[in-house]
Amino acid sequence: MWSVSPPRFATARCTSWTSKSRRKARPLEPAAPTSHHRTRASSRRMFSPQVELAITTMLEAHKLRRRKAGRAFEATHALAVGMIVGDFGFGEQTVVAAILHDTLEDTTLHRDVIRDRFGARVLAIVEDVTEPPRTVHWRPRKESYISRLRQSPGNDARAVASADKIHNLSSMATGLETEGTGFADVFSAGLEDMVWYQRQVHEMLSEAWTHPILDEHGRELDRFLVAARDAR
Repeated sequence: MWSVSPPRFATARCTSWTSKSRRKARPLEPAAPTSHHRTRASSRRMFSPQVELAITTMLEAHKLRRRKAGRAFEATHALAVGMIVGDFGFGEQTVVAAILHDTLEDTTLHRDVIRDRFGARVLAIVEDVTEPPRTVHWRPRKESYISRLRQSPGNDARAVASADKIHNLSSMATGLETEGTGFADVFSAGLEDMVWYQRQVHEMLSEAWTHPILDEHGRELDRFLVAARDAR
Protein backbone atom coordinates (compact mmCIF):
# COMPACT_ATOMS: atom_id res chain seq x y z
CA MET A 1 0.00 0.00 0.00
CA TRP A 2 2.91 2.36 0.62
CA SER A 3 4.16 4.20 -2.44
CA VAL A 4 7.83 3.45 -1.73
CA SER A 5 8.22 2.34 1.86
CA PRO A 6 6.14 2.79 5.02
CA PRO A 7 7.08 5.61 7.37
CA ARG A 8 9.18 4.21 10.19
CA PHE A 9 6.50 4.84 12.80
CA ALA A 10 4.59 1.83 11.46
CA THR A 11 7.36 -0.66 12.28
CA ALA A 12 8.39 1.18 15.43
CA ARG A 13 4.94 0.83 16.92
CA CYS A 14 4.86 -2.88 16.14
CA THR A 15 8.18 -3.31 17.97
CA SER A 16 6.84 -1.32 20.89
CA TRP A 17 3.77 -3.55 21.14
CA THR A 18 5.89 -6.71 21.13
CA SER A 19 8.15 -5.50 23.93
CA LYS A 20 5.21 -4.34 26.04
CA SER A 21 3.35 -7.60 25.59
CA ARG A 22 6.21 -9.51 27.25
CA ARG A 23 6.07 -7.52 30.46
CA LYS A 24 4.25 -8.88 33.49
CA ALA A 25 1.12 -6.97 34.44
CA ARG A 26 0.98 -5.39 37.89
CA PRO A 27 -2.27 -6.67 39.43
CA LEU A 28 -2.81 -3.69 41.73
CA GLU A 29 -2.41 -1.05 39.02
CA PRO A 30 -4.85 -0.29 36.19
CA ALA A 31 -3.51 -1.41 32.85
CA ALA A 32 -2.50 1.37 30.47
CA PRO A 33 -3.96 1.34 26.96
CA THR A 34 -1.81 -0.82 24.70
CA SER A 35 -0.87 -0.43 21.07
CA HIS A 36 -3.24 -3.34 20.41
CA HIS A 37 -6.16 -1.35 21.80
CA ARG A 38 -5.14 1.67 19.73
CA THR A 39 -4.93 -0.52 16.64
CA ARG A 40 -8.43 -1.88 17.23
CA ALA A 41 -9.78 1.66 17.60
CA SER A 42 -7.96 2.70 14.43
CA SER A 43 -9.41 -0.31 12.59
CA ARG A 44 -12.93 0.70 13.56
CA ARG A 45 -12.30 4.16 12.12
CA MET A 46 -10.79 2.71 8.97
CA PHE A 47 -13.63 0.30 8.18
CA SER A 48 -16.82 2.23 8.85
CA PRO A 49 -19.43 2.59 6.08
CA GLN A 50 -18.43 6.25 5.60
CA VAL A 51 -14.76 5.32 5.23
CA GLU A 52 -15.64 2.59 2.73
CA LEU A 53 -17.72 5.10 0.77
CA ALA A 54 -14.78 7.54 0.88
CA ILE A 55 -12.46 4.86 -0.52
CA THR A 56 -14.94 4.10 -3.31
CA THR A 57 -15.35 7.80 -4.11
CA MET A 58 -11.59 8.34 -4.12
CA LEU A 59 -10.97 5.35 -6.39
CA GLU A 60 -13.64 6.54 -8.83
CA ALA A 61 -12.10 10.02 -8.87
CA HIS A 62 -8.42 9.07 -9.17
CA LYS A 63 -9.05 6.05 -11.42
CA LEU A 64 -5.66 4.51 -12.29
CA ARG A 65 -3.70 7.76 -12.28
CA ARG A 66 -0.14 7.35 -11.08
CA ARG A 67 1.89 9.60 -8.83
CA LYS A 68 4.57 11.90 -10.26
CA ALA A 69 7.33 9.37 -9.68
CA GLY A 70 5.31 6.87 -11.72
CA ARG A 71 5.76 3.91 -9.39
CA ALA A 72 2.50 3.91 -7.49
CA PHE A 73 -1.08 4.90 -8.04
CA GLU A 74 -2.48 8.06 -6.45
CA ALA A 75 -4.91 5.83 -4.59
CA THR A 76 -2.08 4.23 -2.61
CA HIS A 77 -1.02 7.64 -1.32
CA ALA A 78 -4.59 8.60 -0.39
CA LEU A 79 -5.07 5.36 1.56
CA ALA A 80 -1.71 5.76 3.29
CA VAL A 81 -2.62 9.28 4.45
CA GLY A 82 -5.92 7.97 5.79
CA MET A 83 -4.12 5.19 7.67
CA ILE A 84 -1.64 7.60 9.23
CA VAL A 85 -4.42 9.91 10.42
CA GLY A 86 -6.33 6.96 11.87
CA ASP A 87 -3.23 5.57 13.54
CA PHE A 88 -2.72 8.85 15.39
CA GLY A 89 -6.23 8.68 16.81
CA PHE A 90 -8.19 11.16 14.72
CA GLY A 91 -11.90 10.57 14.16
CA GLU A 92 -13.86 9.16 11.28
CA GLN A 93 -14.51 12.46 9.52
CA THR A 94 -10.80 13.33 9.55
CA VAL A 95 -9.93 9.89 8.18
CA VAL A 96 -12.52 10.35 5.42
CA ALA A 97 -11.11 13.80 4.58
CA ALA A 98 -7.60 12.34 4.51
CA ILE A 99 -8.63 9.70 1.98
CA LEU A 100 -10.25 12.39 -0.16
CA HIS A 101 -7.59 15.06 0.40
CA ASP A 102 -6.32 15.22 -3.21
CA THR A 103 -9.62 14.79 -5.02
CA LEU A 104 -10.49 18.47 -5.44
CA GLU A 105 -6.93 19.36 -6.41
CA ASP A 106 -6.10 16.51 -8.77
CA THR A 107 -9.39 15.16 -10.14
CA THR A 108 -12.68 16.40 -11.57
CA LEU A 109 -14.67 15.42 -8.46
CA HIS A 110 -17.04 18.26 -7.59
CA ARG A 111 -17.30 19.79 -4.13
CA ASP A 112 -21.02 19.04 -4.10
CA VAL A 113 -20.31 15.30 -4.21
CA ILE A 114 -18.14 15.50 -1.09
CA ARG A 115 -20.68 17.67 0.73
CA ASP A 116 -23.65 15.48 -0.22
CA ARG A 117 -21.94 12.19 0.66
CA PHE A 118 -19.87 13.19 3.68
CA GLY A 119 -21.12 16.53 4.98
CA ALA A 120 -19.93 20.11 5.23
CA ARG A 121 -17.19 19.41 7.78
CA VAL A 122 -15.40 16.86 5.59
CA LEU A 123 -15.67 19.23 2.63
CA ALA A 124 -14.19 22.08 4.70
CA ILE A 125 -11.20 19.93 5.70
CA VAL A 126 -10.55 18.86 2.10
CA GLU A 127 -10.83 22.46 0.89
CA ASP A 128 -8.33 23.63 3.53
CA VAL A 129 -5.69 21.19 2.23
CA THR A 130 -6.35 21.95 -1.45
CA GLU A 131 -3.87 24.11 -3.36
CA PRO A 132 -4.93 26.78 -5.88
CA PRO A 133 -5.10 25.68 -9.54
CA ARG A 134 -1.83 24.92 -11.31
CA THR A 135 -2.34 27.99 -13.46
CA VAL A 136 -0.88 29.81 -10.44
CA HIS A 137 2.93 29.72 -10.30
CA TRP A 138 4.53 27.14 -8.01
CA ARG A 139 5.79 29.41 -5.20
CA PRO A 140 2.61 31.52 -4.80
CA ARG A 141 0.58 28.31 -4.91
CA LYS A 142 2.55 26.81 -2.02
CA GLU A 143 2.44 30.06 -0.05
CA SER A 144 -1.34 30.16 -0.46
CA TYR A 145 -1.59 26.56 0.78
CA ILE A 146 0.44 27.35 3.89
CA SER A 147 -1.56 30.51 4.58
CA ARG A 148 -4.88 28.68 4.31
CA LEU A 149 -3.69 25.94 6.67
CA ARG A 150 -2.55 28.55 9.17
CA GLN A 151 -6.01 30.14 9.13
CA SER A 152 -7.94 26.86 9.31
CA PRO A 153 -10.36 27.06 12.27
CA GLY A 154 -9.61 23.58 13.62
CA ASN A 155 -6.74 21.12 13.67
CA ASP A 156 -8.31 18.46 11.44
CA ALA A 157 -6.93 20.02 8.25
CA ARG A 158 -3.53 20.37 9.90
CA ALA A 159 -3.62 16.67 10.82
CA VAL A 160 -4.40 15.70 7.22
CA ALA A 161 -1.66 18.02 5.93
CA SER A 162 0.88 16.56 8.34
CA ALA A 163 -0.03 12.97 7.40
CA ASP A 164 0.19 13.92 3.71
CA LYS A 165 3.66 15.33 4.23
CA ILE A 166 4.78 12.33 6.33
CA HIS A 167 4.01 10.01 3.45
CA ASN A 168 5.41 12.34 0.79
CA LEU A 169 8.62 12.93 2.74
CA SER A 170 9.10 9.21 3.29
CA SER A 171 8.64 8.54 -0.42
CA MET A 172 10.91 11.41 -1.49
CA ALA A 173 13.64 10.45 0.98
CA THR A 174 13.63 6.87 -0.27
CA GLY A 175 13.74 8.06 -3.88
CA LEU A 176 16.67 10.38 -3.21
CA GLU A 177 18.51 7.71 -1.22
CA THR A 178 18.22 5.20 -4.05
CA GLU A 179 18.35 7.40 -7.17
CA GLY A 180 20.00 10.66 -6.16
CA THR A 181 19.03 14.02 -7.63
CA GLY A 182 17.58 12.34 -10.72
CA PHE A 183 14.58 11.45 -8.59
CA ALA A 184 13.83 15.15 -8.04
CA ASP A 185 13.40 15.70 -11.79
CA VAL A 186 9.85 14.37 -11.63
CA PHE A 187 8.71 17.33 -9.53
CA SER A 188 7.64 20.70 -10.90
CA ALA A 189 10.08 22.51 -8.59
CA GLY A 190 13.78 22.01 -7.99
CA LEU A 191 15.19 20.23 -4.97
CA GLU A 192 16.06 23.50 -3.21
CA ASP A 193 12.48 24.71 -3.58
CA MET A 194 11.15 21.41 -2.23
CA VAL A 195 13.42 21.72 0.81
CA TRP A 196 12.14 25.26 1.41
CA TYR A 197 8.51 24.20 1.08
CA GLN A 198 8.70 21.15 3.32
CA ARG A 199 10.48 23.15 6.01
CA GLN A 200 7.90 25.93 5.82
CA VAL A 201 4.96 23.55 6.19
CA HIS A 202 6.41 21.80 9.24
CA GLU A 203 7.43 25.09 10.83
CA MET A 204 3.96 26.58 10.39
CA LEU A 205 2.20 23.48 11.71
CA SER A 206 4.51 23.33 14.74
CA GLU A 207 3.86 26.98 15.55
CA ALA A 208 0.10 26.58 15.26
CA TRP A 209 -0.33 23.25 17.04
CA THR A 210 1.19 20.59 19.29
CA HIS A 211 0.51 16.92 18.57
CA PRO A 212 2.51 13.64 18.38
CA ILE A 213 1.89 13.45 14.62
CA LEU A 214 4.19 16.46 14.25
CA ASP A 215 7.00 14.53 15.94
CA GLU A 216 6.76 11.86 13.26
CA HIS A 217 6.48 14.62 10.65
CA GLY A 218 9.70 16.13 12.00
CA ARG A 219 11.55 12.81 11.86
CA GLU A 220 10.55 12.25 8.24
CA LEU A 221 11.51 15.85 7.41
CA ASP A 222 14.96 15.31 8.94
CA ARG A 223 15.41 12.13 6.91
CA PHE A 224 14.39 13.97 3.72
CA LEU A 225 16.76 16.87 4.45
CA VAL A 226 19.68 14.48 4.95
CA ALA A 227 18.81 12.64 1.73
CA ALA A 228 18.52 15.94 -0.17
CA ARG A 229 21.86 17.14 1.18
CA ASP A 230 23.63 13.89 0.31
CA ALA A 231 22.11 13.83 -3.19
CA ARG A 232 23.46 17.25 -4.16
